[in-house]
Amino acid sequence: MQQFSTPDYITITYRADLRMIVARWLRPTSSPETREGYHFILKAGVHFSCPYWLLDGRRRLPADTETTNWALFEFFPQASAQLGQRVCLSQLLSPSYQQATDTIPAIQQLEEAPQTYQMRRFNDEAQAVDWLRVCQQYALQPS
Repeated sequence: MQQFSTPDYITITYRADLRMIVARWLRPTSSPETREGYHFILKAGVHFSCPYWLLDGRRRLPADTETTNWALFEFFPQASAQLGQRVCLSQLLSPSYQQATDTIPAIQQLEEAPQTYQMRRFNDEAQAVDWLRVCQQYALQPS
């Protein structure tokens, strides 16, 4: 495991054994902190050429609409472009956080339609990791 130096609101670790980036939000964040945190995650992803990200947001509150749209429609697509491969985002959320995101139509659309990235939301860490492992296996299959 390699830990990255980050601000007090997020930890980012590269798990070589799982071949994934694990980012844990440690407290509620402002919009600028949320955006900055995602840039730190991307930096780790680029450093390790790792498109598999477990994003633990259980301690974070849902982002405002502007930051959510920025992440969904700008940042995540650009992250895939920067990595040169589809980024798979496994979001680990508290039940109340997930319920709040269930009301955002763009999230359901993005989970169902092919994009330059894939995203799923979970309440259970084992399920979140398992989904990323499936993504890894799928990426290894010949086209």
